[in-house]
Amino acid sequence: MEVWHAGKLAGGLYGVAVGGLFAGESMFSRVSDASKVALAFLVGRLRERGFGLFDIQWRNEHTKRLGAVEIPRGEYLRRLRAALAVTASFA
Repeated sequence: MEVWHAGKLAGGLYGVAVGGLFAGESMFSRVSDASKVALAFLVGRLRERGFGLFDIQWRNEHTKRLGAVEIPRGEYLRRLRAALAVTASFA
């Protein structure tokens, strides 16, 4: 997901989509808060497309402020199985 401002790449994030799972890999910003804009847009897009799980890998204070929650391993595995069974498309 890219965020452009005044014709220049301002920030974004990338990851891998499999079924109804999106696994985020990295965020970057060249302009303050551009990665947050990308994240907000991506979450909306994933919801629209039927994705059931967004794995950010690591919850920290930054991602916690953006709404990330930690779930127990058993719950994660249940959600992962359900997400992988979904046919979702990011396009």
